[in-house]
Amino acid sequence: MYRVYYTDPQTNTAYAWDEFTLVGALGATEEFRNQGMRFVTMVSETPNQVGQMGVDSVEDGRLPSGEDYTWRMRR
Repeated sequence: MYRVYYTDPQTNTAYAWDEFTLVGALGATEEFRNQGMRFVTMVSETPNQVGQMGVDSVEDGRLPSGEDYTWRMRR
C-alpha cells in the first residue's frame, strides 16, 4: 500500500490519498503536482519487514544481535 500526502496551497490543508500499486501512487503524485499542490510526497508500507532497518548501535565491537562488527572502510 502506498500513501500520497499533499497540501492544498489555497487552504493550507493537508490531505492523504491511498493507492495499492506503485504505478498508481506515482501517477497520483504526478497529478497532484500538476494541479499545483504543494509538499507532495509518497510513502510505502512494507508488511514483510521484520525488525528495525539498519543497525541501532555497535557496543564493544558487537552488533545488537551479538555478532562481531567487522566492517572497515578501505581505500
